Amino acid sequence: MKFHTFFNIAFQVLFGLGLTQATAAQADSSRWVTEAQLSELVDPALLPPGASVDVKFVKADERIGSLQCPAALFANSAGNKMWGRTYVRVQCVGSDTAPFFVGVDVKVWAPVLVVKGTVQSGQTLGLNDVEFRTMDLSQLSHGWVSELAHLNNKTAARQLWPGTLLKHDHLRGQALVKNGDTVKVMMKGPGFAIGGTAVAMGEAELGEVVKIKTSQGKILHGVARDALLVEVSL
Repeated sequence: MKFHTFFNIAFQVLFGLGLTQATAAQADSSRWVTEAQLSELVDPALLPPGASVDVKFVKADERIGSLQCPAALFANSAGNKMWGRTYVRVQCVGSDTAPFFVGVDVKVWAPVLVVKGTVQSGQTLGLNDVEFRTMDLSQLSHGWVSELAHLNNKTAARQLWPGTLLKHDHLRGQALVKNGDTVKVMMKGPGFAIGGTAVAMGEAELGEVVKIKTSQGKILHGVARDALLVEVSL
């Protein structure tokens, strides 16, 4: 499906006559693109650094490029995610053919981290333990890791084998508080803050909730804010 001379016809008609409000309401923010621009319909917020997008029609539609639809523009529908096997809305220009939908296959290629060698549970992951491989993210389950910064101060939550796609739930941050640690406690409330000590009754990374026991035997829950520091909101 090529546009060539139809490209100019499309925009002349669209901007000369305008799309109806009903049509615009069914498209995503009335963003209409040519076949060559289909990748622009993918939400940039979903793309990691270095990603490239490839959008192809699942099956050629004989109407496009024929007298039924001399030229065509495409738009995503509101609420539809341009990812993997999906569809786009077609607006014909130069004919009175009603808008219709065609299937597309959206591939998002990007470098993600893969484990190079066997990593034992609890082992600190370093740059030598992983490598980048370019994969189609639309075929991967969520949680993949695409930046080396995510390895900072992380250990393996379980044993990882060579070739394993590294995911966020494979990583565990360094515990700031461990079970049995004597921790400083900052109790905060409206207009006041009180310091003290307590014993941790669990393990917690930065920002995680941990149970503590005060010297009076009272059980509280607080958030790990720093090494051996727990904040309790009252």
